[in-house]
Amino acid sequence: MPHYTKPPEGSWTQHYPELGTDPVSYDDSTSPEIYELEREAIFRRTWLNLGRVEQLKRKGSYFTKEMDAAGTSIIVVRGMDDEVRAFHNICRHRGNKLVWKDYPREETSGVCRQFQCKYHAWRYDLEGNCAFVQQEDEFFDLDKADYGLASVRCEVWEGWIFVNFDESDTTPLREYLGELAWGLEGYPFHKLTQVHKYRAEIGANWKLFIDSFAEFYHAPILHQKQAVKGESDKLVEHGFEALHYDIDSPHSLITSWGGMSPPKDLNIVQPN
Repeated sequence: MPHYTKPPEGSWTQHYPELGTDPVSYDDSTSPEIYELEREAIFRRTWLNLGRVEQLKRKGSYFTKEMDAAGTSIIVVRGMDDEVRAFHNICRHRGNKLVWKDYPREETSGVCRQFQCKYHAWRYDLEGNCAFVQQEDEFFDLDKADYGLASVRCEVWEGWIFVNFDESDTTPLREYLGELAWGLEGYPFHKLTQVHKYRAEIGANWKLFIDSFAEFYHAPILHQKQAVKGESDKLVEHGFEALHYDIDSPHSLITSWGGMSPPKDLNIVQPN
C-alpha cells in the first residue's frame, strides 16, 4: 500500500505515456560509436555547468576544467572588468595547452594578470586578447588582434557558471533551464560558507550513472547507513516512494524527503 498518492494512471511512469514501460536496451550505453555521436550531439550542443562564481573571488581569478566528454579543456576567468569569461585552453600559436602547472591533464586554479604559454611565451590578457608575441618582428604581417584566445559562450545563473560550445545556439541560459529552474531561483547559494568536494571517475556510460542516481530504487539498500537504525529498517521494509516527478524536456525533476534535521546521529552525515 503506497504511503503517498499516485496519479490516477496507477504509477508515475504510466502518468507520462511517452516514457513507455517496456524493458530498456543498454545498446546505447555500450556502443563506442553511439558515445562519439553523443559527444557531438549533446555535450557540444547544450549548456554545461562548470562551477560557481565563488571560485573566482577577485579579478584575475581563474580555474581550468577538463571537458573530456566535449573533447576540450576550458579556462574560466574573472576579467579586470569583473566579467566572467571562458576560453579554450589552447595557445593560438602551436596549439599547446596554455594553462597548467605540473601535469597538463590536471585541472588547476589561481590568480594572475595574464596567461603565458610555456612553449614559446605568447601571452594573453584576462579578456583573451593576444598581448605579447616572442620575437614578433620575425613573423610576417602578424596582427595580434587576429590571434586572441578562442572564446566559449559563457553565462552565469544564480552564481552557477555555464558554457555552451554551440556557436549557432542563441538560446539564453535562463530560457534553456525552463520552468524547473523557478524552484531554485532566489535561493541564497552565495551564503553557503562550507564546501565539501569529492571526485570519482565513473567506469560506465554517463547515462547509466544519471539513470541510476535518479531512480532512487537503490536508496533503501545502498543508503541504509545514512539513517538511524529505526528509520533504516522502515526504508528496507517499505522501499522508496517519491513524492512527485515532473518532466520538462530536456530536463527532469524528482522530489524526495531529506531526512531529519538535525539527524539523531551525526556519524551518519558522511558520503556513503
